[in-house]
Parts: sequence; C-alpha cells; structure tokens
Amino acid sequence: MALQDLLEISKDRKKIGLSEERLEKIKPELRQYIAYWREYPDMFVDFLQTGKDGEIPENGLRFFFYQRVFLRVAMRYKYVYAVFPRAYSKSFLSVLILMCRCVLYPRAKLFVTSGGKEQSAGIVKEKVNEICTLVPAFDRELDRRPGKTREGKDYVCYMFKNGSFFDNLAASEKSRGKRRHGGLMEECVGIDGEILSQVILPIMNVSRLCMDGSMHNEETLNKSQLFITTAGYKNSFPYDKLIQFLIWMITEPDKAFIMGGTYRIPVLAKLLDKNFIQDLKRDGTFNEASFQREYESKWSGTTADAFFNGDAFDRNRSLQKPEYEHSGRSSLQSYYILSMDVARQNTGKNGCDSVITVFKVTPQNYGEVSIKSLVNLYVLENMHFEDQAIWAKRLFYKYKARRIVIDANGLGTGLVDFMVKPQTDPLTGEEYPDFGVIGGTSEGIEQEYKKFKTNVTEQDAMYLMKANAPINTEAHSNVQTQLTSGKVKFLIDERVAKNKLLGTQKGKQMTPDERTDYLKPYTLTSILKEEMLNLREENEGFNIILKQANRSIKKDKFSAFEYGLWYIKQVEDSKRKKKKKFNAAEWRFSSHLG
Repeated sequence: MALQDLLEISKDRKKIGLSEERLEKIKPELRQYIAYWREYPDMFVDFLQTGKDGEIPENGLRFFFYQRVFLRVAMRYKYVYAVFPRAYSKSFLSVLILMCRCVLYPRAKLFVTSGGKEQSAGIVKEKVNEICTLVPAFDRELDRRPGKTREGKDYVCYMFKNGSFFDNLAASEKSRGKRRHGGLMEECVGIDGEILSQVILPIMNVSRLCMDGSMHNEETLNKSQLFITTAGYKNSFPYDKLIQFLIWMITEPDKAFIMGGTYRIPVLAKLLDKNFIQDLKRDGTFNEASFQREYESKWSGTTADAFFNGDAFDRNRSLQKPEYEHSGRSSLQSYYILSMDVARQNTGKNGCDSVITVFKVTPQNYGEVSIKSLVNLYVLENMHFEDQAIWAKRLFYKYKARRIVIDANGLGTGLVDFMVKPQTDPLTGEEYPDFGVIGGTSEGIEQEYKKFKTNVTEQDAMYLMKANAPINTEAHSNVQTQLTSGKVKFLIDERVAKNKLLGTQKGKQMTPDERTDYLKPYTLTSILKEEMLNLREENEGFNIILKQANRSIKKDKFSAFEYGLWYIKQVEDSKRKKKKKFNAAEWRFSSHLG
C-alpha cells in the first residue's frame, strides 16, 4: 500500500469498536503507519489532530518549519545535541518528542533531568499540560488511574496505556542504579558534569523489551540521549559532550546530530519580540558575552588555558537566596566581610565599575577553617567617590560587617580619602562617621590615616589592599584552592532561581522589572563566573599573572571577590599561628622547685 493511500484512509476514519480480528486485518497498514510516524513525528501530531476534513483545528498545534526539522532530527538520531536561545520552544518540542516516543514505542522507559529536580518537574508538568490541551489525543493515551500518572512538586511520572512512561530524575547520587532506555538532559549546562557522566548516563544501559518479548539494540530509542540547552562555558562537561557529538556526527553520521540557532529564528516566527532583544542589550546586568550565550548560542571562555574550572564553580553553587542584611540564621559565629574593587567611570565597552562583594564567613572546626559564602554583589556604575563611600558605609552597617577590604591602588586612594571623612546618607538622612584603617598589604599604611581619626571614628573598619605580583600570585592560588576544596559557596544559577520564583504565587505576580531586580544577585554571580573563566595563566618567574582572553569581558567582580577571599585567609592564618605559640611552663603538672 502506498503512503498516500494510508493518508487517504485517515480522512474518512470513524470511531468504531475494535476487535482482535479487525486489528489483525489492518496490521500491515499499522506497521507502515508507525514506521512512517517514527521518522516523521510532526506528521504524527498532525494526524492526531485532523478530523474528517483533514484540517487541524483552529486552536490546535501548528508547527513552524524549523520546529518540524527539530522534531524529525530528535526522533531519528540516537545522540542529539541542540543549542538554542530562549523562546525557541526547545523544551516544549523536547517533551513532545518524549510523548511521541512513548506512544510509538510501547514499554519505553524514558526520563528528564536538569539542574534541579523541582525545576525539571515544573518544566515537564507545564509542557505536558500544554501539549495535552493543544492535542487532546495525547491526553487520552495517558493512564490516569490512581497510582499511574503522578504529578507532584518535585516528581512527575506520565504513564501511558501501552506500558510506556517517562519521569524526571534528580541529577544526584539518588538516581544511581535506576534503569531507563533513553532520556532528555534539559538545560544540561546547569547539570553537574560528574553526576551526569557517572550516574545519569549509565542508567541507559538496557534496551527496550518489545511486545513480542524481543529486543533490538540497534533501535534508535535505546540509549538515546537528547541534550537541550542554551550555550554555556567551553571548559565544562556539557561543552566536551557537544564536541564528542560533533565528532560522532562525522564518524557515525547515522547516529549523531548537533544543531543550533540564534534569537533571529524565534523573532522571525514572531515567538520573540525584537524590541525585547533591544531592551536586553541595554540592560546593565547583561554584558556582551552573556548576551552571546543566551541569545546567539555562542559558548564563552577558553578550552584549554583557563586558570579556573567551570565545573568546580558550578559544584559550589548551592546558596538558594541572597542576603541583603545581617542574618544570624546559619551560625552565631558567622560574620560578614565586604570587599571592594574601585573604579570611577565606566568609559564604554572596556570600562569597569566599582563592585562590592559580600561574604558571610561561617567558622568550622573550632574556627580553624571556614565556609565563605558569597551572599550578594553590588555594582556601582559611574558613581562619584563620595557616593561610593556612602554606599560602602550603608552596606557596612546593614550587614554589621567586621571589615571592608578596599582596593587602595590607584583610583582606590580617591575613595579612601572620602571613607575617612563623615557623610550623610541622602536616602535615609543617617549620619555616617569617618572610617578608620586597621592595616593593609603595605607596612604601616594605617599610620597615613591616623590624623583623620575623631572621637566618633568607626575604628578598624577598613583594610587597604595594595596588591603586587607576589600578593596577586598568592591570591590567585587561594581562589583556586577554595574552589576545588568546596570552601566557597555561590548563589544558584539565575535560570534555576527564575524557575523557582515562577513556581510561587509571588513570582507570578511580579512585573518583569521586579523579576529582573530579584534575579540580579544570581545574574551577577554568573557574570563573576564568566569573568573567572576568561582568565588564563601566564608566568613571570615564580609569579602567576592572570590575563583576560577576551578584553571585552571585565574582571572587576573577580578582583573584588579575590580580595575578600585573600583577606579572610590572612585572618585565619593569623589565628592558626597564634594557637601554635604557647608557653611550655603553662602545661606543667608540677610546680618548679628551685
């Protein structure tokens, strides 16, 4: 029977009772239908929607050309990697692929995973409900009996009447030992690379058991991997996986396929407003590299010579919420340190801003080591030194900070000149006293500012950082050590934070500007990561020099971050040295007899 004949049959189909005899009679045609739909899933979805007139309902699902290409590629190849911008409907299409596979491959066991289990559950639930609304035939394929299809806050499982199902799995050790035939790695740049390679991918080591009891290992469904993401950083596991698929696409073209696109495609399809893109380019929290990742699908960073490791940074992104003032929730022994990189004017593309980072230091092990949590970042754009001083003092008192570490080289001296003078906060009317200096990297530096002390001086408030090559070398190494040892913690990825926010009633009621403000600390943390991955090592003798691979990517946030970590290390090293010094006579158990 020709394909056209099969399609003609569907136009006059009627809802009639089924019997084993009828099914046996049309089995050859069914085989051709299913074989065709497994190659053309978009046509399968069209078929499910067409009625007697062969037309898709007005409120049905109509595909754009690029969406049909996406669906056919994702269905035909075992290993697919797709890098697309926001508003491309990649998550919607990916979940639709899972549903098509579950219907067309009985007893298929599939999964979805992403950076957070709650995040993946929310994405899948939203997309499945949307698909079932647009194409009710899919809803009729789901087994809605009690205990079958389940939808919870952090777990969903969609069971089909033919024995297939797909659920969401946590990207953690909890998923070890489970068995699935294929899966979707949603926003894979947010998944821990070690967990992905050691736990998630190995669960796809079994093949689907067909209805007649046979197995066909060559079947496209078996061990299928669909990676969907926006672009991330080059020196990371997701990027390495992309390169691996690219090589397979050349060496095994029948198994692997990679594809990508920019924001221009959804703009052309009117899924994304061009004015929205223009507004993003003017947003202060988006720099060129982050825009290229999110909307141009260009990966950031360098491959081999980056000094810092992106996966190590991501493993430490565990802080759920920023802090905007002093909080004693975690530990009574915790204290805050502010650190500041100073600039005066952002003179365009390569200009820098003043940045204040906020560390919450939580001592562990009787104070010998500590966890350094970067709980917030503040960017002061094109601000006069006196206004910067007011901002710094305002934050100092809000966090009840123990110290503020200031870059006192060059422009920083101008800021310090205002810090040692009193100011009035124009927002609150509060009077801020002059700040005293406790020390710095230059010997006797506090002596220079003693003459400014008054009866109301905030004593020992500032530590002045005047870095040189040896200090920078020590500071660079310290950041790397803190990262790899897991002693420094960062805010979670802004995409995860946004999904969590939109899962709350408060988040849904926020305006776009309010959401942007809420997500700013998360976004700035990602920009800090970008700056770190843009730094490559050069050596001058024993000294480590970090230089920007891409000069358009700033390093002001990294400098502020590094200064704070370096100061905390000096404090902890000093405490350890004092503990080692003791008088042996104080430990005697008998008095001295002369």
